[in-house]
Amino acid sequence: MVRWRDRKSRKQRGLTVATGIEAETLKRLLDANGQSFEIAQHAMLANARRVPTAAGVIQEHIDLLIRPSSGTIKTYQRMLDLHVRDVIGHVPVDELDYRHLAHWVKSMMRKGRSPKTIHNVHGLISAAMNTAQMLGYIPRNPCRGVQLPTLEKPEDEARFLTHAEFSMVMEGMGERYKAFTNFLVMTGTRFGEATALTVADLDLFSKPPTARINKAWKRDGQSQFYIGATKTGAGKRTIGLNPSLVELLIPLVANRPGNELVFTTHQGRRIIHQVYWRQYWVPAVQAAKAQGLTKSPRIHDLRHTHASWLVQDGVNLFIISRRLGHTSTRTTEQVYGHLMPDALQVAADATERSISGTGE
Repeated sequence: MVRWRDRKSRKQRGLTVATGIEAETLKRLLDANGQSFEIAQHAMLANARRVPTAAGVIQEHIDLLIRPSSGTIKTYQRMLDLHVRDVIGHVPVDELDYRHLAHWVKSMMRKGRSPKTIHNVHGLISAAMNTAQMLGYIPRNPCRGVQLPTLEKPEDEARFLTHAEFSMVMEGMGERYKAFTNFLVMTGTRFGEATALTVADLDLFSKPPTARINKAWKRDGQSQFYIGATKTGAGKRTIGLNPSLVELLIPLVANRPGNELVFTTHQGRRIIHQVYWRQYWVPAVQAAKAQGLTKSPRIHDLRHTHASWLVQDGVNLFIISRRLGHTSTRTTEQVYGHLMPDALQVAADATERSISGTGE
């Protein structure tokens, strides 16, 4: 209990508080303000309602996360430190509003950050604001309705290969990695998924033959690689394998333990993206260019190519989406199928038939 003599009535008053620290704080404020309880109370209430800054809330959100890997936590921490802390990190979270966030978006664009980076960091901020709402710091998430740069890319950035163009690349591919490269383009799997595939994941003699995609290489907080979950929950999937791919895979898995990686280096180790790209993919593309290839495909473009081939062949977008491990068909619908020359010709021919049928 804190006792003091009211400066107006000169009567003694007292107040019981919960902790010794609160008692000491009240006594200090009373002594500093001429024993005025009204002033001391106002100061204590103001102190009690102090909320953390935007950076503080994002840090608290990161610290409270349970499911993400240490590598993901490290990425979130880097986002906070590089892209948020010095721009809007100092703003009290209950004052953070549309103006601050619009300013943040514009500052990111002025610095030349890609739309994808801006979307990713905004996603972290928004998730942290949801946490702030649950913790009672703010009544609503201020990130809602904030305009972000479009993620749509110019058509010339989308690099899909025709069957002939892919064959040109394969002519220059190192012999050991031909089956691996064919697997990428014939399944549409991500590089980290394909290189994590084990012998037990393949069922080459079932009808149809299948590959179970249920893991991928991840990077932890110390930049060390380990096998973890797929990119998304929808990433866990079973993929049907075509006969020609099965023929390539059978020699790779014959008489091998189920826990061994299907695709490895000459030393039997994990295929590293950078090494494969530098020593095998780039030379193969350069050799193809010498033969007339005009595109500069990336390794990930094999996944895009696979999807485009399926679209061109009339496969349902829902089936393609599930095969690729997308969480929805929206990505599949927006990105794939409109750049394949054969598909464009089919659409043009169909239009011509339609017009001819009307007699015009």
